[in-house]
Amino acid sequence: MQEPKLLHLKIPPLKTHLSERRRFPRFHCEFPIDCITKETEIHVGIAANISQEGILICLHDRITVGTPLRVQLVFAQGFKLKAISANAIVVWSDIVHHAFWGRYRYGLRLIKMSEGVFSDFKRLLGHLA
Repeated sequence: MQEPKLLHLKIPPLKTHLSERRRFPRFHCEFPIDCITKETEIHVGIAANISQEGILICLHDRITVGTPLRVQLVFAQGFKLKAISANAIVVWSDIVHHAFWGRYRYGLRLIKMSEGVFSDFKRLLGHLA
């Protein structure tokens, strides 16, 4: 008996409240990230998910919403470590009571990234997809 071919079926993507607001998909990750404020304070954290427009990060330190940051995301590409630097702004924050890493979660909107860095960033997103 032949198995039915299901290639012609198109399954609609799941629609949730959050997925309808986002223009770009988010990908789960666990990359170290450095966040540098204007006062040259460095906050070390973890990037929990990432998209073409923003990053969800976890930090031990408190940062106010609206703070501009310079972020540096470090990841492995083959046998080399790559770093992506970008300007971002904190758009929301949340306190996490039972977190594995970091007491505070922040949503960052990426503002500016150089063209060469952006191609590395898109390549990283392609690997996460």
